[in-house]
Parts: sequence; structure tokens; C-alpha cells
Amino acid sequence: MNTIKRRILSLTLALVAAAMLCACKDDKGANVQVKLRENSNTFVVIEATADGGSLADALKALKADGQLDYESETGQYGEFITSVNGRAANANEYWAIYTTLTEMDGATYSNAEYGTHEYDERTLNSASFGVSGLPLYKGELYMFVFERASW
Repeated sequence: MNTIKRRILSLTLALVAAAMLCACKDDKGANVQVKLRENSNTFVVIEATADGGSLADALKALKADGQLDYESETGQYGEFITSVNGRAANANEYWAIYTTLTEMDGATYSNAEYGTHEYDERTLNSASFGVSGLPLYKGELYMFVFERASW
């Protein structure tokens, strides 16, 4: 392969790698660094690639970047996810949040007693906070799962 083709191939591969690690700003300008690992209408997995911001910031950044579609409402406890990738919550189904983040700085961010999911040989526990209250820490996973209510 000649030098020009190698350079074009190298540049293309570098651009693809950069796109996979989303270091972008949400609509409020907050820098968040996340990687979208899975994306469907039944579950979504996000990996924080650096510390900083909240899961809400990550969602806004991924949406602004065109990688994820979601809808939410803001209530007294922060943002509440109502739809992901066109799949809306209803009276019997909802978007549950799971994370590998357990405890940090004296706060408990998830609890296995309320449910777990396995992903990539890691256990994610049911989140104790919503998207506004879940901080991003490098290497932690955050999963949205469309679930049927048991009530």
C-alpha cells in the first residue's frame, strides 16, 4: 500500500476511534466523557471514560451528538426518563437504572437488594438515585433497562 493510502487509512481509523469515545458537551456546556456501549429500545449501556458530570449530563451530550434519543420530564427530584429510543414508559412499564457505582464519598448510589443485571462480566445494581443524582466516574457503567412493573 502506498504512503497516501496508509495515511488516509490511519486518519480514518483515528476518526472512528475518536467518535467511539464521546467527549462532548451537553446542551448546557458541561464537558462529559462517555462511551455508548449498547443502544437499543430495550436497554442502553453507557460507560464513563472520565470523572465529572452526572448521568443526566451524559444523556444530554449523547443526544446532542446524535448517538441516543430520549425524552424526560423534570420533577422535584430531578429528571425522570419517560422514553428511550422511541420506547415510552407507561403505567405498567418503565425505564430502570442500574450501575456499577456502589459507594463514593459516603453516598450509596446503588443497591443489589432491589435488583441486578449482568453486563460484560460485571454486576450492575439497581440505582438509588435518578439520572440527575448519579455522578460519572471513570470506568463505571450505567444501564437503562425497559422493565415491566411487578405491582
